Amino acid sequence: MSKGTTSQDAPFGTLLGYAPGGVAIYSSDYSSLDPQEYEDDAVFRSYIDDEYMGHKWQCVEFARRFLFLNYGVVFTDVGMAWEIFSLRFLREVVNDNILPLQAFPNGSPRAPVAGALLIWDKGGEFKDTGHVAIITQLHGNKVRIAEQNVIHSPLPQGQQWTRELEMVVENGCYTLKDTFDDTTILAG
Repeated sequence: MSKGTTSQDAPFGTLLGYAPGGVAIYSSDYSSLDPQEYEDDAVFRSYIDDEYMGHKWQCVEFARRFLFLNYGVVFTDVGMAWEIFSLRFLREVVNDNILPLQAFPNGSPRAPVAGALLIWDKGGEFKDTGHVAIITQLHGNKVRIAEQNVIHSPLPQGQQWTRELEMVVENGCYTLKDTFDDTTILAG
């Protein structure tokens, strides 16, 4: 997703670091792919056991894998990340129980919480796809998030987040501001 590549970008599939719960974050720098290694779309499918996580190493794959590894739940398959905002249930993998999923719009009186999904609408940096990340920590007036398909360079040792977003609290409502000026956070 990120605009262009830099000399610090790691090749596709490189481990960049870990989110809370030991969830790996991988580079999705598709410009570094060797077409000989990735001739078939099937090699891009990410599974844990028989559970489909998504397309390597997209933001949706990371979000589903994070929820699976930390909470044992997954959301249904979506065509694009922005569609997650309209989902109203999660599936508990061990027994197929359906659990409710609530969405709280950006700018609502509900404070962000660690472990929650954060969803972007399609547009700008996230063109047709939108984006999804996981809130990992609230840190003063910042929200730290973990994600794939935005940065492609290794995280500093021990850092469990990829970006910090500004959180503005006004009249009891919480609004998150992206680091990109052409995106819209739907929230989660």
